[in-house]
Amino acid sequence: MPDRRHTPAWYLTGLLLLALLPGCSLLPVAAPSLPGFSHQQVAQVRQQSAALKQLQKQPHPSPAQQQQTTRLDEALKAFARDAVHTATELEAQNDWHSASELLNGALDLLPDSPTLNSALQQLQTRRHLHEDRVRMELAIHRGEQLLKDAQAYQRLEQLQGPGVMNWLELKNFHRKRNASAKSLLEYAQRALQREQRTDDQLARRALSVAQGLLGSDLQLAENTALRDAIQRDLNSVEKRLRPAQPRRAKPPRKKMDPLPIAELQQALASGDLIRAQQHLNQFQKKAPRHPQLTPLQAQFNAQKSARVASALKTGNELYSQGEIEQALAVWRKAQTLVPENVELQANIARAEKLLENLRALSAPFGHKR
Repeated sequence: MPDRRHTPAWYLTGLLLLALLPGCSLLPVAAPSLPGFSHQQVAQVRQQSAALKQLQKQPHPSPAQQQQTTRLDEALKAFARDAVHTATELEAQNDWHSASELLNGALDLLPDSPTLNSALQQLQTRRHLHEDRVRMELAIHRGEQLLKDAQAYQRLEQLQGPGVMNWLELKNFHRKRNASAKSLLEYAQRALQREQRTDDQLARRALSVAQGLLGSDLQLAENTALRDAIQRDLNSVEKRLRPAQPRRAKPPRKKMDPLPIAELQQALASGDLIRAQQHLNQFQKKAPRHPQLTPLQAQFNAQKSARVASALKTGNELYSQGEIEQALAVWRKAQTLVPENVELQANIARAEKLLENLRALSAPFGHKR
């Protein structure tokens, strides 16, 4: 007879092995998702992408297949724009990790999307810049603390007399001090190259702290070039940060606001055409002959035409299916971009008249609306 004392151990071992099998796992496996998007949306995009690839492989697609290809392509482009818009909102909340995770996940679904590739590249650039500034602030704080330590060491040496302090302790401190000064000078050089006021302010702090850390070492003959370079950079950044003095003979000129080129490009990349229209109007008003105005305007017009065409098509399909209110909502949203569009005006008027008739028919007999 089998030894029943070993039955529980074999039973537990079998359960553990069963849980490890892929097809018989006792634990639910979550489907991959993206920040801001449900599992169903991700699965739908994956299916649409696969279906589009299959249709694009057809050597001689039928008209129905061509229409299906267009619909899938528009749906995937809309998803890409939504992903960029959501990532922009996460970035505004300083949730850089989720924004990067979202764009990388969206690119896994649509690796050939120029909108997603461009948005991810721009996000990485801004993220690296932000990270460099934060690390520079940390380096400045460490340098300022070392400056306080240097003053404490000096007081201690004066209290105990020369030669009393531990030689190794002083050597380690001087090594940290020199390393901190070198790091601050490197950060300052990168900040000065960016020519932004925030970076200039950080560069001024970094140069001043580095100068204080090096102290009397800058008076040595071998450090003459370094001393002059630090002073030259300090003079330069002070001049850039100094407010301009208006001339007495002439009234001060009104400072023009910077052109919203970056804001316009970001709005176009995220598909926010309302905001893009506002920035484009400002751009045209401030610099009507700017070389970048024409290509950006052409890009905006192309996106606007595609958005209106898609709205007309979607609204017609909803209207033909009896979804009058939904069709009306789609057409009205598109009309905010092109209020002068005759076809949209006609469709909206037709839908509003039909809804009015339907409400009249559904009203109780003898009731006047």
